[in-house]
Amino acid sequence: MIDPQNQMKILAAQGYLEIGMVEDALRELEALPENEKTSNECLSVYLEIFRETGEWDRMEKTAQRLCQTDKQNVKRWLDCAFARYHLDSVESARETLLAATERFPDEALVHFQLACCECQLGNIAEAKKHLNQSKKLCPVCRVLALTDEGDLDPIWQNYSTPFLQIIPLSNS
Repeated sequence: MIDPQNQMKILAAQGYLEIGMVEDALRELEALPENEKTSNECLSVYLEIFRETGEWDRMEKTAQRLCQTDKQNVKRWLDCAFARYHLDSVESARETLLAATERFPDEALVHFQLACCECQLGNIAEAKKHLNQSKKLCPVCRVLALTDEGDLDPIWQNYSTPFLQIIPLSNS
């Protein structure tokens, strides 16, 4: 259990981070005793700081640790895959997500992210399978797929924009 005063520092760090004050968030966390810095709550804030600053290696190490200490939290697995993806290791992100599908078979975002990785690796059939599964589990994934900024492009290359033919109405 985290001491209430230290809990306030963690909450303050979260607040600073939410308004973009990364240095202040770090200062709050660094003021904690060493034993509190390894709590899941504190590590979660560190993880978000590393995401914000693009420190993918540190984010990956922190997420990996959280996967071990908070095994039933799917977000930990997604964070680990995200960091690995940004470390230019799509294959490693894919492996993390495949393991996550075994642990969390009904989590739409795991399937969605796995579809993105499969696309980037050229495994279009697998990508479509995971994308369809994500859309079945959560209709919001359909919107995510349509607004994706590039990861799913290989799926869409097989589709063409339909040609619309406008036929004028007769005056009769």
